[in-house]
Amino acid sequence: MRFFFAWGVTLSLATFAPAEPPTFEKDILPILSLKCGECHGADLQEGQLDLRAASELLRGGENGPAVTPGKPEASLLVDILERGQMPPGRKDKLAPEELKLVREWVRAGALSAEKRVSLPPRGQVSDKDREHWAFQPPRQAPVPAVHARDRVRSPIDAFLLARLEAKKLSFSPEADRHLLIRRASLDLLGLPPSPEAVTAFVNDKREDAYERLVGELLKSPHYGERWGRHWLDAAGYVDGKLDNDLGTIYPNTGIWRYRDYVVRSFNEDKPFDQFLTEQLAGDELVDWRKAGTFDARTVALLTATGFLRNADDHTDFPQYGVEKRYEVINETLDMFSTAVLGLTMECCRCHNHKYDPLPQRDYYQLMACFEPAFNVSSWKQPKDRYLADISPTERKAIDIQNAEFDKQIAELQKSADAIRLQARQRLLDSRLLSVPEVIRLDVKNAAHLQPKQRNEVQKYLAEKFKSLTLVTDPAIDAALTDSEKKALRAIGDKRATLSMQKKSYGVVQALWDVGPAPPSHIHRRGNVHARGVLVQPGFPEVLQPRGASSTASAAGVKGESSGRRLALAGWLTRPEHPLTARVFVNRVWHHHFGRGIVETTGNFGRSGSPPTHPELLDWLAVDFAKNGWSVKRLHRQIMLSSAYRQSSRRVSESAPEEVDPENHLLWRMNLRRLDAEIVRDAMLAASGQLDTTAGGPPVEITSPANGLSEAKPAPTPSSANRRSLYLFARRVYPLKFLEIFDAPIMPVNCTQRSNSSNVLQSLAVLNSDFVIEQAGHLADKVVKEAGEEPAARVRLGYLRALNRLPRETEETKCVAFLRDQANTYVLEKVAPQKAGRDALADMCQMLFATNEFLYVE
Repeated sequence: MRFFFAWGVTLSLATFAPAEPPTFEKDILPILSLKCGECHGADLQEGQLDLRAASELLRGGENGPAVTPGKPEASLLVDILERGQMPPGRKDKLAPEELKLVREWVRAGALSAEKRVSLPPRGQVSDKDREHWAFQPPRQAPVPAVHARDRVRSPIDAFLLARLEAKKLSFSPEADRHLLIRRASLDLLGLPPSPEAVTAFVNDKREDAYERLVGELLKSPHYGERWGRHWLDAAGYVDGKLDNDLGTIYPNTGIWRYRDYVVRSFNEDKPFDQFLTEQLAGDELVDWRKAGTFDARTVALLTATGFLRNADDHTDFPQYGVEKRYEVINETLDMFSTAVLGLTMECCRCHNHKYDPLPQRDYYQLMACFEPAFNVSSWKQPKDRYLADISPTERKAIDIQNAEFDKQIAELQKSADAIRLQARQRLLDSRLLSVPEVIRLDVKNAAHLQPKQRNEVQKYLAEKFKSLTLVTDPAIDAALTDSEKKALRAIGDKRATLSMQKKSYGVVQALWDVGPAPPSHIHRRGNVHARGVLVQPGFPEVLQPRGASSTASAAGVKGESSGRRLALAGWLTRPEHPLTARVFVNRVWHHHFGRGIVETTGNFGRSGSPPTHPELLDWLAVDFAKNGWSVKRLHRQIMLSSAYRQSSRRVSESAPEEVDPENHLLWRMNLRRLDAEIVRDAMLAASGQLDTTAGGPPVEITSPANGLSEAKPAPTPSSANRRSLYLFARRVYPLKFLEIFDAPIMPVNCTQRSNSSNVLQSLAVLNSDFVIEQAGHLADKVVKEAGEEPAARVRLGYLRALNRLPRETEETKCVAFLRDQANTYVLEKVAPQKAGRDALADMCQMLFATNEFLYVE
């Protein structure tokens, strides 16, 4: 509304606006009643949004609070009004003056005369939705009483036996000591025990020998390598940021520091809640931007955020725009939801979840926790999304100093170039003396020009006298005078001295907030260009107590950061959180027993498998959080139980497989195929060729045309034999030998590996150069340690490969095989001593090919 006066002055409503801030009842309610009351008034509240009171605005509707006092840019009401999304009718749109008034009201703190009442937020989740077991906080049930009390070593056994006895079943007998030490060593270290360790354990008569064994294994630095690999699977870790074909391997980017952080954290038994918090928000736990120097903790916290840097990111390339940026965020969120929450949320990009009570709003509220760091408006490309492992202050000083050195080096290079140019000119002049004088200058001029700068005549002359005008570096070297050579040597020495004075620093692939938090919107139908309603950072409603605020806010944020990821970490690590402890405990159980209590380790929703022992899972989850989130303590609980120590073989006269054919009740230990990395590492360990060097940049692998990739023997001859954890991890092309044994592909992440048995595996152990080579090394080691006696060779070969001595019939047959095979080689003109060694290598290869080697009982 405008007023016009006779003298031509136009005054708007703003001219008469009161000096004091606008209030809801006087200034805002009349506008909302007139324009929005039909859909959000007394008779109807679409989207559960009631605009009749300031308290209701603060409460909001289905999409959360409509107003954030003091922050119009973060207020849903301001957003939808200014974009014209509401009111829907064109004639009802707010005038510019009205929009300005609403914005000023919010900016001033959303003042109102009413006494505001804190109302519970509107919900899209019903009480029935919350009935699913995984959406309720874990509760410890009493440990059940059982008949077979002599088999109960821990509450784990009691919970399992209660179910077994209900079916008239019980545990299988305990596995023998050879099997126990092999099982424990492979589970905790990913390596077989040494012959000395096997002998010592088998002969240890102390009652607590097994407990001591588990304790020693947990102290080994190889423990972190084995269990770090499991977490890296869930995180989707790769060394190469792009891997669409065999040629797209990026150079070292420092992401391996995150891999080493994970290994170190498991070895230190870092509490899991701290481990998770550091990976989500390590940068928000320390004011690294203003630090004068970085201590080890600061570097570790920044490195930990590499957890959120594993998504496939093509945004270095200019042809990819905002869609690819959001794709990186989506894949990061997919990884997070399956690895930490045990929920599949990918479909929520476009619509409410089909099976679980996860509305689209919840997905984008969760995404908003990451958007200040993955800010599509202030996007950092992968090549720029790293930090130095020193403070910004130190880096700036080093960069300035190095720039000065580079300037001096460049000046020295100019002087060296001038000396060589002078020698080149002399050499060229002497050569051109044979050219007719009338065209000599033209030929000389043509020689000085670049090919693209020459005209047609100059191109002709340059080509005709090419043998004279082509002056190579060796020719210039020969033409230098003694004084010029001396001057060049002096310049080279100065350049080398300056280069040695330059300082360097490492690279940390980290994540941090890159600017003010952007407004976050629902993407209608998942279309990044179709912005829906504004959402605030928050958490899935079904995972919170009814009426709890879903807004993400955190105290104790260090430095210039939104604190959203720290708030997310705080919410996840609450002991009463329905999923965090359950998901991780279940994953540990899965790796010890070959199957989780919830078989779908990355999906605890309604479409996932139900838990076979829900009371046991809850008991373990509560106990895990209650006792400091110690992962090593959890290992001890599981591995010291009678359930874990069972034999995997059927020795009972009864037929428990008729009652429980898939062994869901754990009446015996599951037979498990070794993971791909363990197959390779176990062969290297048995042959004595394993390089146990830990950490650092990955070992590169070859990319031959036939696809049979191998580890490169650089930078040292032994590095190709390092543990498989340290081989260059690619997204879709792992080392071929590992791929054959089900090494995971990482389009996003892997919460559960496939475990196949196929003919390619048999062919690999029969024909792989790697297996044949390791069998030869094992034979050489056996010959060296066991001597010439065939029976001694057989025993040591079995002990190194299968971690047990051969049975009498096995020893007899193997001795006969060595004799017959050696004779065959002798007939083929092989020297007797080499024939005996080659026959032993064949036997060792057959041991590698046995199921007993490839499986853990």
